[in-house]
Amino acid sequence: MTAFRLSVLFPALASVGLLAGSALAHAHPGAPGPQPDGMHGRPGPGGMLPPFPPGITLTEAQKAQVHKIFSQSHEEMKARHEKLKALRDKIRTALSVEGDLDRTLLADLTKQESDLHVQEAQARLETQEKLHDILTPEQRRQANATMEKIRSLHDQLDAIMGHPPEDGPPPAP
Repeated sequence: MTAFRLSVLFPALASVGLLAGSALAHAHPGAPGPQPDGMHGRPGPGGMLPPFPPGITLTEAQKAQVHKIFSQSHEEMKARHEKLKALRDKIRTALSVEGDLDRTLLADLTKQESDLHVQEAQARLETQEKLHDILTPEQRRQANATMEKIRSLHDQLDAIMGHPPEDGPPPAP
């Protein structure tokens, strides 16, 4: 075969293989498919880390509470981000005027932006407090023990690999 025919044949075979694999997956609906990368069987954004360390098993009631907390937090966060976006647009507009800047307006808008950042930090802490309160004392002990093991492993890795210099590029692998 010529090089041209091979360059057409291989992509065609790959496409047929993908189609056949997809058809077989649909033909066996009971077979396990790809696992979602989020919590509690729901797809998560970019493989988001779960709120608890590995090994903590939540009851169905706890899972429902976590879901409710995250849903509520997400809606509040979305509203704050919309406010931040509007403030940044106002700041951009105030900075793009011809002539003298209205520094009082800019200071006020910057203060509002700073206040929203403080509200975000407080909301994150409140969410973490709510998640903490969901766990039983035994689950908290288990989570703390797991996190201590993880910290110890990180410390060991840091001791072996060292930290990159703060002022230079990271070392090559």
